[in-house]
Amino acid sequence: MSGPPVRAALLAVGDELLSGTTLDTNSAELARELARLGIPVTSIEVVSDDEPEVEAAVRRALERAELVLVSGGLGPTLDDVTRHGIARAFERELVESSAALDDVRAWFDRRGIAMSATNRRQALFPQGAEIVKNRAGTAPGFRLERGGRVVVALPGPPRELRVVWSEEVLPWLVASGRTLGPLAERHFHLFGLSESVFAERAGDWMERGADPRLGCTVKDGVLSATLRAVEPSARSRAALEARAAEFRRRFGEHVYSEDEARLEHVLGRLLIERELAVTTAESCTGGLVAALLTAVPGISAVFREGFVTYADQAKAQSLDVPRELLEAHGAVSREVAEAMARGALQRAGAELALAVTGIAGPAGGSAEKPVGLVWFATSLRGVLESSERRFPPVDREAIRLLAARTALFLGWKRLRAG
Repeated sequence: MSGPPVRAALLAVGDELLSGTTLDTNSAELARELARLGIPVTSIEVVSDDEPEVEAAVRRALERAELVLVSGGLGPTLDDVTRHGIARAFERELVESSAALDDVRAWFDRRGIAMSATNRRQALFPQGAEIVKNRAGTAPGFRLERGGRVVVALPGPPRELRVVWSEEVLPWLVASGRTLGPLAERHFHLFGLSESVFAERAGDWMERGADPRLGCTVKDGVLSATLRAVEPSARSRAALEARAAEFRRRFGEHVYSEDEARLEHVLGRLLIERELAVTTAESCTGGLVAALLTAVPGISAVFREGFVTYADQAKAQSLDVPRELLEAHGAVSREVAEAMARGALQRAGAELALAVTGIAGPAGGSAEKPVGLVWFATSLRGVLESSERRFPPVDREAIRLLAARTALFLGWKRLRAG
């Protein structure tokens, strides 16, 4: 087939997805991949391991889109009924493929394991289906077409799905003319900006018909924005580059990376690159800042030590925070945050110190110092800067994580400025 780009519908099959014990990450990943190819996704649906439910969902999806990608339910057990539901939707019989059965047997033979009789189910396909190989597992997929509309069944395990997508489905989509071709993109990762404020400042950039298209997601305080060209043309690419340049001007103070979403990795790599020794002094975050930083490969070259000084006594003993400051201003204050950063820098012999002290809740707040109040201080070669944040008092762990990421962002800002 060669022609205009198609619309896609995504269908994820599995009781575990509906119960909440497993997240449907496959649909999100496929949607991102399709967007890069210029294939709009019209719907995403999750259904149970029930043959009539799968059949009905496939029929619905075929009404909405020319391409339907189904993930999951291709295993060897009796509740793996995706192939059965698709066969019913197309009014086809299931037939066994001797070639697919040989591939399944070979997968077990290579591992020195006897194939179970139940694995024969994985060699069943709707009559007329094209088999899609899966070198990463025992569940081959398949492709079934009727009237210009096609269903592609993919394995559920994410690792297997990625292999089948990249090695089998993606090349077929491109070769069959169902895509616009890879669309140019620019990615931006921001911190310290709410989604509502971002949308307000972005204005008509987020309108449905904008060229380029702009979308964003928010997780743990990080706002990730993607600008995507609407077509693979020189005009569309030029519009993308112009918008990306304006994006940098408009949001530059919040953009910490255009490729790496993990804030700790951006800061960690910068510290390693500059050979700048770092230390942390934490109270309410309980070592989260240090834990995030030490997850960065190679950070041992610059990370000196971290201080978790939860109690006032620990702040005084480990970081030399004057007791009169604690008594006069309390542990959650500008004065104490600065003293913590100063003390950590001196004790660790570092060049950058990140300090955090706050009230994570759910108890311990007051009218003057509510739950969610956190003070931060950074000391870069002895020069102190401090600021406060008042996070929504929604959840203790959320406040702690937001505080830890804020400390990293403030450290990154100090390095960028100096």
